[in-house]
Amino acid sequence: MFEIGSRLREAREQRGLTYADVEHETRIRSRWLAALEEEHFDLLPERPYALGFLRTYARYLDLEDQLFVDELSSRLPREEGLEVLLPPRPARRRRVVRPWILFAAGILAIAVITIGLIGFGASKKHAASPPASAVQASQRPVAPPVTRPRAVTPPPRQRAQTQLASLVLTAAHGRCWLDARLGSEHGRELHLGTLELGQSLRLSGPRIWIRLGAPTALDAELSGERIQLPSVTPVNVVVTGTGVRAVP
Repeated sequence: MFEIGSRLREAREQRGLTYADVEHETRIRSRWLAALEEEHFDLLPERPYALGFLRTYARYLDLEDQLFVDELSSRLPREEGLEVLLPPRPARRRRVVRPWILFAAGILAIAVITIGLIGFGASKKHAASPPASAVQASQRPVAPPVTRPRAVTPPPRQRAQTQLASLVLTAAHGRCWLDARLGSEHGRELHLGTLELGQSLRLSGPRIWIRLGAPTALDAELSGERIQLPSVTPVNVVVTGTGVRAVP
């Protein structure tokens, strides 16, 4: 049997690293690193997180991460019967037009037409003999037109900074917990919870801060183009209209 824990521990000790050193670089908690080395896989979070932690840890130690992931995948039970329950699209309600509404609308239309005809006749009568004040006003010199300043178009770089980011995250390879906020980690909450397998989430804003529990479980598109998320688990990212980058 392929030994996961002993190989991880041997590679870490050969580099003189402690759990604290690895946690600082990979952002994986020390207790989960210890659980991987001691092969106490029952102490790890759900299956997607466990596989993501192991892949990140093995890659950090310059080991063949896919061998470790395949071995752990064969040992962990798969989650059977997982269904993605999306809210049904609400049916469009048909508006029922009541007879009295049609009758009232007809009366109102007749009244509007009558008032308009009376007003049109009165306006023609007054137009035939314009008042003296209107004649005097027409003899006054016409003031030159006022030139308004033209709107200044921001340079391309400034427009790029205000471009909205339209991000679509899809849990294509497993579950992923995430915390998305507008602007920064202290901004307005956009989404907090677990994205189930097969579900998608659309986020938009000039700058979006996201903490991802298992980024390797997600497919991401920014403004309709496929992008690659960092593979570190977990990870904080900032998304703008020009791209995505990892942040502390």
